[in-house]
Amino acid sequence: MNEQDEARLVRLEELLAHQQAAIEDLSRQLTESWRETDKLRRELARLNDRFQDIEDATGGPPANQPPPHW
Repeated sequence: MNEQDEARLVRLEELLAHQQAAIEDLSRQLTESWRETDKLRRELARLNDRFQDIEDATGGPPANQPPPHW
């Protein structure tokens, strides 16, 4: 193998290492995003349940009245 081929091979190995690091970083970010999305979905479901409980307890949605400070 001549010097030019060896330099080319080293460059390709460097690029591969950088790409692998980028893929691992993106994978971690994606995993973190999925966890956050799941957390937010659970929170939204919990809030929807609470809102539904409030509506059920009061007999429906609140009347369209201005706030007391008006």
